[in-house]
Amino acid sequence: MPKKIFAVFLAILTVCALLCSCDMAAGHGDQSDAGTNSDDPAVGDGTSYSDFMTVMTEIKGYGDRIAETGLSVQSEYYYSFAGASVSAFRFAVEYILWLKGEGETFESFTSGSRYTGWERIAEINYSSPYPSYFEGLILEVQGMTEECFDPYASAAIMPMFPEEGLDFYYLKSMSVEKLYGLRDSLRSLEDSIYSAYTPALTGHEWDRLFFDAEYLVALSYQSVQAEDYASALYCAKQALKADPFYATAWHNAVMCALYAEETELAGGYIDEGLALFPEDGQLLEFKQMMLDIAERMEAGE
Repeated sequence: MPKKIFAVFLAILTVCALLCSCDMAAGHGDQSDAGTNSDDPAVGDGTSYSDFMTVMTEIKGYGDRIAETGLSVQSEYYYSFAGASVSAFRFAVEYILWLKGEGETFESFTSGSRYTGWERIAEINYSSPYPSYFEGLILEVQGMTEECFDPYASAAIMPMFPEEGLDFYYLKSMSVEKLYGLRDSLRSLEDSIYSAYTPALTGHEWDRLFFDAEYLVALSYQSVQAEDYASALYCAKQALKADPFYATAWHNAVMCALYAEETELAGGYIDEGLALFPEDGQLLEFKQMMLDIAERMEAGE
């Protein structure tokens, strides 16, 4: 499956980040930036936050390179994955700071951040396991062991959940000063991501299975049958954002855009889908159909 390819890509980036950090330490001694480029000792055997930021920066850069080719759906895949992941981490850090007594109300303490709330952050890209994971983490650090199970389980079944697992529990024991530094570093990375990409958020109810493109395509079909074309197109868009390497998601997106009378959008899906799948019979049929309609309109038929 293409999602597995991306998972391998993430794993390779993580290994590269580890190797690069070792090379930098060997080559520059004490010149490394302890604030953002190296982990706090509290991390121990936990998941490295500096490696996390390196990987998400690389994913954002991949989105930049694809955006230069004009492939907006594919670039959104990378931008939105990095955005949802980084925003979830930053929101978790803010939550822990607040639990440590920082700020008055949680809402006022997080008011300076771009995106807050697990559901809102998850909608940026439902295929990222980090909103669910960090939601579970915040519940766990508060001693809510039963409540944390469902979000943890939801994260663990996602294709993009790291095979080695995640362990950010050490955030609870980091100093307030270090947490503020980490929050600011994550905010800076968010600024970089969202300067290139602005999520289209609707406040849709969070379905924990929205990470699955096949499930989203099935929901689109159901909505089309119910003549709810707006819902069908929403699910079609989420399916592409979850896995743009799934050809059926492109067929479905074209169909849903046409039902919703979004002809220009349908044409864009056809063109970008063919850039990925140049010999796809269904997309080629859609392309010919659109050309035939355009010719008849020009002829005044």
